[in-house]
Amino acid sequence: MLTRRRIRRWIGVGTPLAALLLSASCSGLISRIEGPRSTEIESEAWSYGRSEGTLTRTPHYLLYTTCRHPAFVKALPDFMETCYEAYGELLPPAKAPGEPMKAYLFQSRPDWERFTKEFSPARAPTYLKIRRGGYSERGVTVSHYSSQRGTLSIVAHEGLHQYLEATGRGRIPAWINEGLACYFESFDLVDNRPVFTPERNTLRAPSLREALQQDDLIPLKEILGTNAGAAVHRTTGHVRNYYAQEWSLVLFLLSDDAPSNYREGFEKLLNDLGTVTMEQRATSRLNALADGGTISSGEAVFRVYITEDLDQFDADYRAFLIKLLKLHV
Repeated sequence: MLTRRRIRRWIGVGTPLAALLLSASCSGLISRIEGPRSTEIESEAWSYGRSEGTLTRTPHYLLYTTCRHPAFVKALPDFMETCYEAYGELLPPAKAPGEPMKAYLFQSRPDWERFTKEFSPARAPTYLKIRRGGYSERGVTVSHYSSQRGTLSIVAHEGLHQYLEATGRGRIPAWINEGLACYFESFDLVDNRPVFTPERNTLRAPSLREALQQDDLIPLKEILGTNAGAAVHRTTGHVRNYYAQEWSLVLFLLSDDAPSNYREGFEKLLNDLGTVTMEQRATSRLNALADGGTISSGEAVFRVYITEDLDQFDADYRAFLIKLLKLHV
């Protein structure tokens, strides 16, 4: 069972070791999760079309890549295995993966697009709207190289989606699935292993700051009821806001700044995530709606586990954002 004590160890609040590893100005939600110091790997030649590459086997992954950066490719196995350990610390697997998880990482976007059309013809039109990133489907992640930092963030993000599916979690509300994936996007690298720093997500913070300053945050009910597939069809600014708010929502629920009832409810939700228990509780909440009332399944889960008072939560959440972003109001 995931206890508050375990979450505190994962987040690393006040951990001296984390403070030594990171700059003196960093504080709050930091974590050092290390994988095994020596990852057992096997590599062989692999190609996609005319693009030469490698297939690397690790304890938990089959990594197919056409990336042309030898040092980067060499570092990927340790990075991915450390991510796997970190996912398991926060969300212990309901079951062990039945087989190594497949990850495709292409050097070029044209190869990524071509593979996507072959791998998922029905969803390809949606995936191809992703300008920078990747996706996870049927237990497989597919991404392409942009820069070392950006690509590793994508690998960590999509890897969380993949992990949840491969380790026996059932249907998961989009707001928590995306929020948890964004939670793993920010890190420092130590010996090719990520030291996760979720509150210093420089990819998401600028969009969040702009939305907050312009009073353009997406309403909470919409955040709880929208999935990434729907969001990606909106404007670029809306997509950025969507992911930034999903990240900060989970960040808030895991922080000591959140009221105890929110934190305790979120701990319970993480324990029940994707289980029959969660589904039954959400269904009961939906069935209890008065005539004419409608809420999304994601909102039902939130109301059951976190709070029914969305207005108060929204006020508490906004106060957290102001503190997180060091804004003066």
